[in-house]
Amino acid sequence: ERSIVVESATMARAQVERWAQDHPTCPKTGRYLEVPLSYLAPRVLGVIATAGALWYMTPMVMWTKKPDTLDPAFIEEAKRVGNVAQRMNAPPVFLNPFSSRLSGGVLGPEDMAKDEE
Repeated sequence: ERSIVVESATMARAQVERWAQDHPTCPKTGRYLEVPLSYLAPRVLGVIATAGALWYMTPMVMWTKKPDTLDPAFIEEAKRVGNVAQRMNAPPVFLNPFSSRLSGGVLGPEDMAKDEE
């Protein structure tokens, strides 16, 4: 008694073989060593050439503007402002809590003073 899986695999293999007989120029599935170099080389070189062209054209097509945070004027202003932002009608807050490794409950220097007490 044969299982359904074995029968399905046999039917699929037979179907692939029938398709391969109708299309003799295509290489057969699962037989990579039978693929001639004249069939394979142009396709491989075409893929490599396309990838190289896209790699070369990326700066021309994509936005490659330098970020404003690398501008010397921005860096100087960030040093002048410091790590804490003063707000009008609210307590001051830290500008970059992630790089300062602050916990989520700490918003500004006043919260740090409360934690120290």
